[in-house]
This record gives sequence, structure tokens and C-alpha cells, in this order.
Amino acid sequence: MPSSPTISPREREVLLAVADRLSNAEIAERLFVSVRTVESHVSALLRKLDAADRRELAARAATLGGERTGLVVGAPRPPTSFVGRAEERDAVVRLVDESRVTTVLGPGGVGKTRLAVAATEAAAARFPGGATFVNLVPSRPGSVLESVAAGLGVLPRPQQPLADAVAAQLTGRALLVLDNCEHVADDVADVIAALIAANPRLSVLTTSRERLGVPGETVLQLGPLPATGAAAALFTDRAKAVDPAFDADPAQVAELCRELGGTPLTIELAAARVASLGLAGLRAGLADDPLRVLSAARGEPRHRSLRSVLDWSYRLLTEEERTVLVRVSRFRHRFDLDGVAALSPELSAGAVSDLLGRLVDKSLVTVHGTDGWALFDGVARFARELLDDEVSARYRQWAARRARELTGRLGGDWRDDFDRIADDLRACVAEDDSHGLTADLARLAYARGFVAEAVTHWRTAAGRAASTAEAAADLDRAGSCAHLLGTAREHYDLVLTAAGRAADDAATRAGCLAAAVVLAERFRGAGFVTDPVPDAELDRMLTEADRLASGSAPVAVARAWRSGPGPQTVTAEAAERAVAAAAGDPLLLSSALDARCTAEALAGRPDLAHATTRRRLDLVLPTDRADPRAALEVVDAFRSAITYAVATGALADALSVSRRAAADPALAGHPYWATSGLVTTLALTGSFAEAAESAARLWRATAETGPPRNATLGVPLLAAALAAGLSGDEEAMAGWRTRAAAVAGVATPADSANLAPLDAFVRARVAVHTGTGLPRLLPEVGADFTPGRFNGYAAGAAAELAVVLDAPDAEKHLERAERHAAHNTWTAAILTRAHARRTGDPALVKDAATRFADLGAAFEEQTTLQLTDPA
Repeated sequence: MPSSPTISPREREVLLAVADRLSNAEIAERLFVSVRTVESHVSALLRKLDAADRRELAARAATLGGERTGLVVGAPRPPTSFVGRAEERDAVVRLVDESRVTTVLGPGGVGKTRLAVAATEAAAARFPGGATFVNLVPSRPGSVLESVAAGLGVLPRPQQPLADAVAAQLTGRALLVLDNCEHVADDVADVIAALIAANPRLSVLTTSRERLGVPGETVLQLGPLPATGAAAALFTDRAKAVDPAFDADPAQVAELCRELGGTPLTIELAAARVASLGLAGLRAGLADDPLRVLSAARGEPRHRSLRSVLDWSYRLLTEEERTVLVRVSRFRHRFDLDGVAALSPELSAGAVSDLLGRLVDKSLVTVHGTDGWALFDGVARFARELLDDEVSARYRQWAARRARELTGRLGGDWRDDFDRIADDLRACVAEDDSHGLTADLARLAYARGFVAEAVTHWRTAAGRAASTAEAAADLDRAGSCAHLLGTAREHYDLVLTAAGRAADDAATRAGCLAAAVVLAERFRGAGFVTDPVPDAELDRMLTEADRLASGSAPVAVARAWRSGPGPQTVTAEAAERAVAAAAGDPLLLSSALDARCTAEALAGRPDLAHATTRRRLDLVLPTDRADPRAALEVVDAFRSAITYAVATGALADALSVSRRAAADPALAGHPYWATSGLVTTLALTGSFAEAAESAARLWRATAETGPPRNATLGVPLLAAALAAGLSGDEEAMAGWRTRAAAVAGVATPADSANLAPLDAFVRARVAVHTGTGLPRLLPEVGADFTPGRFNGYAAGAAAELAVVLDAPDAEKHLERAERHAAHNTWTAAILTRAHARRTGDPALVKDAATRFADLGAAFEEQTTLQLTDPA
């Protein structure tokens, strides 16, 4: 053989194709020449390289002229470019250089073969003894060595063992690549062990869906591609191959790749359908039947569809492994040993654990640390098609048991466990009509902070309840959740629905009608601003409730809320009767005490209302917070306690309760009630920056559902206006007043009976502070407001304003403020300062400063100091 045979470029191309085990016809197709031309080149190469046959010719290709060609014998030639996995490719190149055996491990379709080809081509120059790629898909147990020999072009001499012939071919520093080992893993392990023992310089790279267990094996676990990086790039590249005009929003492509799980095969199969389906049609098909959509007419049979990839893996499992795989597919996401055991009662705990471990080893199940296990999405969809009704029944029984266990742990550590199985519980509720499971899920969802979801579950539970009383309780809980989200009117409607269902249950119907009356009156400004219930309708319901359950506690409370001469007015006598009747029922008693607070405030005694509402708060705080009916009373009790503390001038107490409310679990998940009281007290105590920040956060929280129609929410918004005005930001002050009017459903805050006194106070305080617009404000702030929570503040502000203006009716304003000062310490403080302004008495100046300091109203110091300024 010549030492340096002269080979033309075309002959070199033919030689490399022979090394790839291509026939003459296949070589002709690759090089776009005739078969006769290929035959001519092959004959010339046999002569020049002194080769006896094509096998020897293929072997000579790797070491032509004593130099490594850098190409791989037997490797498939992918028709597409290598996208992504650059880091993984480099890692494999490093590992095969350093380790005797390297396994690229991963589930079907993750790109193991493609990575092995790229890595082998990159590493080939490091192996003077050659690099040979052998595909083991056609192999069967007992035939792996024959497959390796065929890949190497080995023909043993007579009487020579095949193992010796293969070992003799793999001499020096060589690389052997064995692709798709999972179905013959045991045989592969034996062959590798023998070969590396025969040649200490041999390196072996394998791809498999499970570890081989060879001593010294180094494993590279191949995971999904990052959705926003390599996955999107791969999808775009393959989509452009079938549709050169493809141009989609990168964010949509990334989201699609995320839905596909980042698996290269599923991405390529999906991209191949873009030309015919478009991106929107593709996503719709994937959502409905991904196993059908992710298929191709051509390609390697095992990779023509996601289903074929999964079917290959499934057929490699033992019967027990298949059984467990199908059963765990019933779980929506992650699962634990307890759940798997519940679906496999015939298996011991040890057997379940062993089988899960085997499925992990075969890359069908993934481990999530302490969170348990999960199936790849495609595997789960495939396995679910094999489920039977018995497994589904066990699954629902497991879900009901777990839901009941979690409801018993609501006071402890339960949230992580709920998050893991929440979708399983939801799935069971959707397919099973069990009232117990549905109600438990509603309770858990509410306790977890999914308030809107809890509304749906409790409404569903009501339809599955065994009695009208149980259904009424479920609907009341659903309504309470809606109420907490700012829709008291929906609460009212659901309670009426319950009353309609209880036509044959007098006590339940009476309780529902009475509750509806209370809701419509008690929360008239919080949910019935634009659609109040007609008085005649309320009277009709109350009369019927009284007829059905005369003298009952619910009816007594309803009568209290309808006892006054106008909307939201309560007489003291009716309130006391309600309190007495409701004793023993904390939630009903809370409503009765709220009626008493209203009566006391209307009588001009906010100090008494303050004491009553503190009693109410102590009553409801120990109640079951996982029940939204109790949470609604807690929320309202906090609001009321803060409001009446402010109304009586107890600002330090108001601030303390506000901070306690903001940290309370019953309010923490609510979009705005947790901070509403805090905004008001921060503004009144001079923490303007914190008040502004809290108000902005409160307002942003309403953006999800839109600002509610709730006059009560106008209070913190006007407090934010006060903070802005006293900070010199007139534009922000105007903006907050506009928002307050919007939530109250009026043109300006002054048009709302609830907000008018507070609005007048805010404008007067800012005017006195800035010295602008004083004369026109006095008639407004000095008007007669409905008795309640903020008219004492307006009276005090009017008195000081009248003194500043030296108004002729100043004495009248001072006298009215004096009446409020007996029950409102802030009004008493500002009245003292008004007298100090009028008389210039230093003792009064000092007294006013002391009073405001005691209240914690720090911002008043600026105006107090102005009393010493001759100007």
C-alpha cells in the first residue's frame, strides 16, 4: 500500500459515505451523481487503499495517511442544524476525554442522540484510534455484541471469538458510541465491561433512558431546553424550515415551548405543524390532544410522534412498573408515597418505593426532593389513556381523605401540603358530587387566600348539600367570600337564593330572610350604593321572617337594623333587644353589637360606640377564621374599632388597632381592607409619607377587579387627600378626593352623607394649614351633618376656622364644638387651640400642644407653633 495515496476531493467524499455504511445508491443520492460514478470511485479507492472490501475501506477512512480525519464512522447525518445544547455538548466532550464510560441520560425525545452525534464529532480529533457510532435500536437481548461488531465492520477469523475480534478492532485511544441502550441495558453493561478491560484507553459514550450501572460510569442528565432561550430558537428554526415566512411574537413562542415542556422532539414535531395549523391552531390542538397533534408522516419510526416515543418506553417496562406508571398518572402534578400506596392497595410500601425508584431510573418519573415525584407531561397524558374506573374511584377516596385531614390542620402547618394536591382536589370535585369533599376544598381554598375560588366551591357545595339548612350555610359562606371581595350585593342575592330553596323549612327560610334584611341595611353604603333594596321589599321580608320564626335571634337583629326613622338608623331600644336575643351566637351577637354602635354614634356618643366596638372585637377575634362568615365579622369589627377610635379622638388606639388589623390573617389576603384603617390613622397622626405609600398600595390593589362601589372605602381615600394637602401636593389631594367620590358613587365627596363631614374637615384643615381659600369654606365645614363618626372633626375644624376668620358667628361654632369635645379628645384639643388663637393666652397654647402630643397628632405642631408668630 502506498504510504501517501493520492485521493481526490470527490473520492474523499465517497470514502466518508462508505464509512457511514451507505449503499452506492444512497451515496449517489447524497452527492448528486450517478450510481455508475459512485461504483467507479469505490473501485479506485479499493485499489488505492489496498482494501479487500467495503468494510476494510470504511475502517481505513478513520486513519487515512496516519492522520485522524476528525469524522465519525457510522454516525447518522442529521438533516437539520444543531440548535442549543452547546454547554451540554462541551460537557460531553470533556467527560469522554476524562471518563471511561459516559452516559447521556434522559427521557425519550429529549435530544440524547442529537447531542451524542454533535459531541462525538467535536471530540473525534482526540481519539487517534477512531470514533465509531453504533445505533442499538435494532438490537435484541443477546445480540448487542453482534451489533457492535457490525458497526465496526468486524469479520472474525475462523475459530476467533467475536468478542476478541471486536476488542482487536478497538485498539489504542478509541471512542465507541452506543446509542439507545435502554432496552438492552444489561447486555450493554456486559459488553462495555469486557471492552474496557481489554483496552484501558478505550472511552465509551452511551445514550439511554436509564443508567447502565457500569463501574466508573459518569452520567450527564439531560433536561428540557430553557423556554425563552434554546427552546424558542429551536422552534423558530424548525418552523422557518417548513414556512420561511414564519414570524411570531417571541413571547408567544416561548410560552408554547414552555407548554411543550422544552423537549426538543415535541418542539420539532410542533414546529412541523405550523405551516398547516398556524401558531393559534397549533396551541388549540395541543391543548385538546397533544399526542395526536405531535406527529409527523416521515422520520425515524420511534420519533415520528410523541406517542411512538412513549410507547417505546412503555413496552420496555415490567408489568408491575406499567401498573404503577398508569396509576400515578391519575395525579395532576406531584405525588407522594402515601398517594401512590392509596392507588395500589395490593402493594406493600416497600414495593411502591422500589417501583417508583425504577421508574425514576428509566427517566419516566422525576424526583422533586421533599415534594415527592412527578411525571413528564407527555408521559402522564399517555398513561392516563390506560386508566380504569377502579383507579379513579381510589383516587377520589384518597382526595376526600386528604382534604379532610388538611381541614383538621388549618391551625398548623398545612399550606405546602395543600399546594401540592390542590389540583387533585379540584379535579375530584369536578367529577364527583361529594358534598364533603367540595365543602372541604372550599374551606381550604378560602383559608389559603383563594377567596374568589372559594365562592365557586361553596356554591357548588350548596347544590350537593343533603338539607336546605346545610345548603343555606354553604351559600352564606359563598356570599361572605364575595362580600369580602367587595360585592355585598352578591352576598345578599345568595342569601335570598338560599331562602328560595328553603320554602319547606320555616326556620331556615326565616333566618335567610332576616339575614338579607340585615345585609341590605347594615351594608347599604358598602354594596347597595347604586342599587338599594326598596324599603317595601325589606319590610315584606321582615314581616314574613317574623311570621315564620317570631322572637328568634335573627329576626330580632333584623328588626334592630330596620328600627330607625331612615336608612342605616337604629334605635337604642331595638339594639339592646337584639344584643340580648343574640347572646350565645358570637357572629349574630357581633351584628347586634354593630347595631348598638350605630345607635350610640347617631346619639352623638362616639365614646360609647368605641367601647362597644372594642367588646365586639374581643368577641370575634377567637372565632374560626377559616369560616368566611366569621372573617367577615372580624374585618368589619376591625374597621368599626378603628373608625370609632378615630371618631372619639383616640388616635393612638386607632393606630395600634390599625397595625394589628394589617397583620391579621383575616385581612392579610384582602386587597384593601387590611390597610384602609391604617391609611386613615397614619394621616391623622402625621405620618404623611407612610400614609401616601399605603394609600397608593391600597388603590393599586383595587385595579384587579376595578374600584368597588363602597362609600366606606372613601374614608381612607379622603385621609390620603389630607396627607397630600398637608404635604403641599394640591394635585394629589384633588386626585384622592375624586377617587373617594367614585367609590361612593357620587359627583363629589360632599354629596355623600357618609363622607361629607370628613371631606369638609379635610379641606378645612388644609386651608387653615396653607392659609388659602378660608372664607368660602366656613359655611361648608360648619354645616349640620348627619350624626356619626366624623361630624365632631368637622365641628372642631369649623370652630378654629371661624376664629381664624374672626367670623361674626364664631361663638356658635365654638359652642357646637364644645358639645362634641365632651366625647372626642381631638375636638377638645382643636377647641383649646381655637380659644388660644382667640385669646392669645400662652397657657392655652401650651395646653393645646400638650393635648395634640398626647393624641399622637404630630402634624398639628406646625399650626400650634404658628400661634407664637406675630404674623
